[in-house]
Amino acid sequence: MKKAFAAGIALSLAVACAHLTEMDRNRELAKSSGKYKVKLTEDSETVQGQCKFLRYIEPSYDPIMAPTKAEFDDYLRVEAVLLGADTVLVRQRVGEAYQCGATPLNPDGTRKGEYGSVTPPEATPHP
Repeated sequence: MKKAFAAGIALSLAVACAHLTEMDRNRELAKSSGKYKVKLTEDSETVQGQCKFLRYIEPSYDPIMAPTKAEFDDYLRVEAVLLGADTVLVRQRVGEAYQCGATPLNPDGTRKGEYGSVTPPEATPHP
């Protein structure tokens, strides 16, 4: 009984560590390349009418460290690309993440489904 319990805990820790490693890798991709694919705007009329709202980004609620004024734009871009958003509507100290493209963004800035996950077209037989 104790061995099964210990094995269960070890398995849970391994899964948790793998998940944290994946999150760290995605955050680094977002910081290095993905944030450059996110557009910041203050034009609410074009964004709100045509794009899909994903979520609010409120830097003041960051549990680790709220960004300074100099870091604010990059912070919004990184958090947005991690959500899959390609546009952020900036309203004073809060951002609204929107998906304006056909598919969400990956952390590296590519569109989901562009490479790898799209099934190739059927090959046409040659006579």
